Amino acid sequence: MSDNFLDSRYLVQGAARYADLVYLISKARGLADDDVPHSSIIAMDRDKWADAFNTNWNATAIAISKKPSEKMVLIGEDGQVCSYVGGVRTDEKSLANAPMIRSASSIGGYVYACGMKRQVFKRVDENRWTDLSAPMPGKSERAGFEAISGYSEKEIYAVGWNGEIWKFDGSQWVNFDGLTNLILTSVCCADDGQVYVAGQQGTLLIGRNEQWQQVEFEDGENEDFWGLSYFQGRLYLSTMTNLYTLQDQRLIPVDLGDLNCSTFFALTHAEQVLWSVGSHDLLAYDGKQWRAYK
Repeated sequence: MSDNFLDSRYLVQGAARYADLVYLISKARGLADDDVPHSSIIAMDRDKWADAFNTNWNATAIAISKKPSEKMVLIGEDGQVCSYVGGVRTDEKSLANAPMIRSASSIGGYVYACGMKRQVFKRVDENRWTDLSAPMPGKSERAGFEAISGYSEKEIYAVGWNGEIWKFDGSQWVNFDGLTNLILTSVCCADDGQVYVAGQQGTLLIGRNEQWQQVEFEDGENEDFWGLSYFQGRLYLSTMTNLYTLQDQRLIPVDLGDLNCSTFFALTHAEQVLWSVGSHDLLAYDGKQWRAYK
């Protein structure tokens, strides 16, 4: 692949497997601009671009499975599923009754996917998922999950439309809402024991279980947040065009030095390397230096 192949692609989402390996959902710009369903899965592997495989459906979620075995798991908007390891793609049974899958995460080693109508699915084995959905919304109610994260299989948080925050304890769901009616787009169960939730118009909530508070930024931040990651003792937050760390109640722009990068969206990390996936930019940070891949 050429050094400037990002000129013909959009990056959509990513999942880091190792410090030197991140899988990425990408789209060909021409096909995407014409609304042709497809995805091209690529990787940055030991500082080199690599092709993985293509689909004729829109992939919206990607995560790394550790159980029952380690591999990358890809989920489509309409519930399509495939896995990938060792250069081999395996198509799996699609998720049943799965409207608009939005995100996926590894929790306790297993991949969980979430989407509209408060649906949640757990990949319990090769080619086998179980439905763990929260209570379905009413016919006239528009609700759904945009992101999911957890400390364990008995403490999972899913967030989404109408400012909803739901917690799953392994057997039942409990709803904690009321702080905002804006869409929440990202959730991070951090190593500091706090759960961070971010979303539209600069919304950032911090809490755990039934205790939550909203951060009021000193500078009146109102950009939509899309990515969260707690990395080496700091919370990183990404918008479409900016990357920040949180310090008290202030957003501090990340210093990228002379790197010419202007798009940020998703954040993922593994083995002490943080990755930022923007539509036109891929960045990696080892705690000392940022690197850009074109």
